[in-house]
Amino acid sequence: MTRIITTLSFCACILFSACSSIDSKDTATPLPSTDKTETPEGLKNLSEAEKRGMRLLKRRQDEKNNTAQVKEKNLSSVYKYLTTSDEYPIFTTLMRKSAISKHIHSHSVTVLAPVDKAFDIFPEYKYLLRPENEELLNAFISYHVVDSAYDYKEFADHSQLTVHSGESLELTNRDGIHFNGAHVRSGSINTNLGSIIGMDDLIFYPKLTK
Repeated sequence: MTRIITTLSFCACILFSACSSIDSKDTATPLPSTDKTETPEGLKNLSEAEKRGMRLLKRRQDEKNNTAQVKEKNLSSVYKYLTTSDEYPIFTTLMRKSAISKHIHSHSVTVLAPVDKAFDIFPEYKYLLRPENEELLNAFISYHVVDSAYDYKEFADHSQLTVHSGESLELTNRDGIHFNGAHVRSGSINTNLGSIIGMDDLIFYPKLTK
Protein backbone atom coordinates (compact mmCIF):
# COMPACT_ATOMS: atom_id res chain seq x y z
CA MET A 1 0.00 0.00 0.00
CA THR A 2 2.82 2.34 0.89
CA ARG A 3 4.49 1.62 -2.45
CA ILE A 4 1.29 2.51 -4.34
CA ILE A 5 0.95 5.85 -2.53
CA THR A 6 4.61 6.66 -3.17
CA THR A 7 4.23 5.87 -6.87
CA LEU A 8 1.13 8.03 -7.22
CA SER A 9 2.84 10.92 -5.45
CA PHE A 10 5.83 10.64 -7.77
CA CYS A 11 3.58 10.71 -10.86
CA ALA A 12 1.73 13.78 -9.56
CA CYS A 13 5.02 15.62 -9.08
CA ILE A 14 6.09 14.87 -12.64
CA LEU A 15 2.73 16.03 -14.04
CA PHE A 16 2.85 19.30 -12.05
CA SER A 17 6.40 19.96 -13.19
CA ALA A 18 5.42 19.45 -16.83
CA CYS A 19 2.47 21.87 -16.59
CA SER A 20 4.63 24.54 -14.96
CA SER A 21 7.16 24.21 -17.75
CA ILE A 22 4.49 24.73 -20.43
CA ASP A 23 3.07 27.81 -18.62
CA SER A 24 6.49 29.43 -18.31
CA LYS A 25 7.12 28.98 -22.05
CA ASP A 26 3.78 30.59 -22.88
CA THR A 27 4.50 33.70 -20.81
CA ALA A 28 8.16 34.03 -21.74
CA THR A 29 7.59 34.87 -25.42
CA PRO A 30 4.50 37.10 -25.85
CA LEU A 31 3.11 37.64 -29.33
CA PRO A 32 4.15 40.90 -31.02
CA SER A 33 1.66 43.76 -30.67
CA THR A 34 -0.49 44.58 -33.65
CA ASP A 35 -1.48 48.00 -32.29
CA LYS A 36 -0.41 50.53 -34.95
CA THR A 37 -0.87 53.51 -32.62
CA GLU A 38 1.75 52.37 -30.15
CA THR A 39 3.63 55.27 -28.53
CA PRO A 40 7.06 55.85 -30.17
CA GLU A 41 10.04 54.84 -28.06
CA GLY A 42 11.27 58.44 -27.83
CA LEU A 43 8.02 59.58 -26.17
CA LYS A 44 7.64 56.82 -23.59
CA ASN A 45 10.04 58.37 -21.09
CA LEU A 46 8.60 61.91 -21.17
CA SER A 47 7.41 63.42 -17.93
CA GLU A 48 3.84 64.70 -17.60
CA ALA A 49 5.11 68.29 -17.80
CA GLU A 50 6.95 67.54 -21.04
CA LYS A 51 3.86 65.88 -22.51
CA ARG A 52 1.75 68.94 -21.61
CA GLY A 53 4.36 71.13 -23.27
CA MET A 54 4.19 69.11 -26.47
CA ARG A 55 0.39 69.30 -26.49
CA LEU A 56 0.61 73.08 -26.04
CA LEU A 57 3.04 73.41 -28.95
CA LYS A 58 0.75 71.35 -31.16
CA ARG A 59 -2.26 73.48 -30.20
CA ARG A 60 -0.36 76.69 -31.00
CA GLN A 61 0.72 75.29 -34.37
CA ASP A 62 -2.89 74.38 -35.17
CA GLU A 63 -4.00 77.92 -34.24
CA LYS A 64 -1.27 79.37 -36.48
CA ASN A 65 -2.43 77.23 -39.39
CA ASN A 66 -6.03 78.30 -38.83
CA THR A 67 -4.99 81.96 -38.76
CA ALA A 68 -3.15 81.52 -42.07
CA GLN A 69 -6.30 80.05 -43.61
CA VAL A 70 -8.36 82.99 -42.36
CA LYS A 71 -5.91 85.48 -43.84
CA GLU A 72 -6.27 83.81 -47.22
CA LYS A 73 -10.00 84.54 -47.08
CA ASN A 74 -9.30 88.23 -46.36
CA LEU A 75 -8.54 88.72 -50.05
CA SER A 76 -12.26 88.47 -50.73
CA SER A 77 -12.51 92.29 -50.68
CA VAL A 78 -10.52 95.48 -50.17
CA TYR A 79 -12.41 96.31 -46.97
CA LYS A 80 -11.81 92.91 -45.39
CA TYR A 81 -8.13 92.98 -46.26
CA LEU A 82 -7.58 96.42 -44.75
CA THR A 83 -9.56 95.72 -41.59
CA THR A 84 -7.88 92.40 -40.86
CA SER A 85 -4.27 93.26 -41.70
CA ASP A 86 -1.85 95.67 -40.06
CA GLU A 87 -0.36 97.21 -43.20
CA TYR A 88 -2.14 100.59 -43.14
CA PRO A 89 -3.36 101.04 -39.54
CA ILE A 90 -3.90 104.83 -39.45
CA PHE A 91 -5.66 105.02 -42.79
CA THR A 92 -7.77 101.95 -41.94
CA THR A 93 -8.87 103.51 -38.65
CA LEU A 94 -10.02 106.63 -40.47
CA MET A 95 -11.69 104.62 -43.22
CA ARG A 96 -13.70 102.52 -40.77
CA LYS A 97 -15.04 105.64 -39.04
CA SER A 98 -16.11 107.26 -42.30
CA ALA A 99 -19.39 106.88 -44.15
CA ILE A 100 -17.35 105.86 -47.22
CA SER A 101 -16.51 102.54 -45.55
CA LYS A 102 -19.88 101.13 -46.65
CA HIS A 103 -19.10 102.01 -50.26
CA ILE A 104 -15.64 100.42 -50.05
CA HIS A 105 -17.12 97.35 -48.41
CA SER A 106 -19.66 96.66 -51.15
CA HIS A 107 -18.10 97.96 -54.38
CA SER A 108 -15.14 97.06 -56.58
CA VAL A 109 -12.81 100.01 -56.01
CA THR A 110 -9.17 101.00 -55.94
CA VAL A 111 -8.14 102.27 -52.53
CA LEU A 112 -5.02 104.46 -52.45
CA ALA A 113 -3.86 103.72 -48.92
CA PRO A 114 -1.20 105.99 -47.37
CA VAL A 115 1.40 104.36 -45.12
CA ASP A 116 1.59 105.59 -41.52
CA LYS A 117 4.66 107.73 -42.22
CA ALA A 118 2.64 109.77 -44.70
CA PHE A 119 0.71 111.20 -41.74
CA ASP A 120 3.85 112.61 -40.08
CA ILE A 121 3.33 116.01 -41.71
CA PHE A 122 -0.39 115.92 -40.91
CA PRO A 123 -0.65 114.99 -37.21
CA GLU A 124 -4.01 116.76 -37.14
CA TYR A 125 -5.52 113.66 -38.76
CA LYS A 126 -6.66 112.63 -35.26
CA TYR A 127 -9.16 115.50 -35.25
CA LEU A 128 -10.91 113.88 -38.21
CA LEU A 129 -12.30 111.33 -35.76
CA ARG A 130 -14.30 113.97 -33.92
CA PRO A 131 -18.06 113.97 -34.64
CA GLU A 132 -18.01 117.62 -35.75
CA ASN A 133 -15.43 116.76 -38.47
CA GLU A 134 -17.40 113.92 -40.02
CA GLU A 135 -17.77 115.64 -43.40
CA LEU A 136 -14.04 116.38 -43.60
CA LEU A 137 -13.29 112.75 -42.75
CA ASN A 138 -15.58 111.57 -45.53
CA ALA A 139 -13.91 113.98 -47.96
CA PHE A 140 -10.44 112.79 -46.95
CA ILE A 141 -11.30 109.13 -47.57
CA SER A 142 -13.15 109.99 -50.81
CA TYR A 143 -9.97 111.48 -52.27
CA HIS A 144 -8.22 108.15 -51.67
CA VAL A 145 -10.79 105.99 -53.47
CA VAL A 146 -11.23 105.44 -57.22
CA ASP A 147 -14.53 103.86 -58.17
CA SER A 148 -13.00 101.26 -60.49
CA ALA A 149 -10.67 98.37 -59.74
CA TYR A 150 -7.16 98.78 -61.19
CA ASP A 151 -4.00 96.84 -60.53
CA TYR A 152 -0.79 98.87 -60.37
CA LYS A 153 0.02 98.66 -64.10
CA GLU A 154 -3.52 99.61 -65.16
CA PHE A 155 -3.52 102.51 -62.70
CA ALA A 156 -0.14 103.83 -63.87
CA ASP A 157 -1.22 103.80 -67.53
CA HIS A 158 -3.66 106.66 -66.91
CA SER A 159 -2.88 110.36 -67.18
CA GLN A 160 -5.76 111.35 -64.90
CA LEU A 161 -8.38 109.62 -62.79
CA THR A 162 -11.55 110.69 -61.01
CA VAL A 163 -11.73 109.92 -57.30
CA HIS A 164 -14.87 109.17 -55.30
CA SER A 165 -15.22 112.84 -54.29
CA GLY A 166 -15.80 113.71 -57.96
CA GLU A 167 -12.49 115.48 -58.52
CA SER A 168 -10.36 114.58 -61.57
CA LEU A 169 -6.72 114.37 -60.49
CA GLU A 170 -3.55 114.25 -62.59
CA LEU A 171 -1.28 111.24 -62.68
CA THR A 172 2.34 111.76 -63.82
CA ASN A 173 5.33 109.45 -64.22
CA ARG A 174 8.22 111.89 -63.79
CA ASP A 175 10.66 110.63 -61.12
CA GLY A 176 8.21 107.88 -60.26
CA ILE A 177 4.43 107.68 -60.42
CA HIS A 178 2.64 110.56 -58.69
CA PHE A 179 -1.10 111.09 -58.22
CA ASN A 180 -2.10 114.67 -57.41
CA GLY A 181 1.54 115.17 -56.39
CA ALA A 182 1.55 112.18 -53.98
CA HIS A 183 4.08 109.42 -54.64
CA VAL A 184 2.54 106.08 -55.59
CA ARG A 185 4.20 102.90 -54.35
CA SER A 186 4.95 100.09 -56.79
CA GLY A 187 2.67 97.07 -56.87
CA SER A 188 -0.87 96.44 -55.72
CA ILE A 189 -2.85 94.06 -53.54
CA ASN A 190 -5.54 92.58 -55.74
CA THR A 191 -8.62 91.14 -54.06
CA ASN A 192 -11.76 89.54 -55.43
CA LEU A 193 -13.50 92.90 -55.04
CA GLY A 194 -11.11 95.72 -55.83
CA SER A 195 -7.45 96.51 -55.21
CA ILE A 196 -5.17 98.43 -52.84
CA ILE A 197 -2.25 100.59 -53.94
CA GLY A 198 0.10 102.03 -51.33
CA MET A 199 0.91 105.74 -51.12
CA ASP A 200 3.97 107.42 -49.60
CA ASP A 201 2.06 110.72 -49.29
CA LEU A 202 -1.47 111.91 -48.65
CA ILE A 203 -3.51 112.85 -51.72
CA PHE A 204 -5.67 115.39 -49.89
CA TYR A 205 -5.21 117.56 -46.80
CA PRO A 206 -8.53 118.71 -45.31
CA LYS A 207 -8.62 122.13 -43.64
CA LEU A 208 -9.48 121.49 -40.03
CA THR A 209 -10.97 123.93 -37.56
CA LYS A 210 -9.82 122.69 -34.16
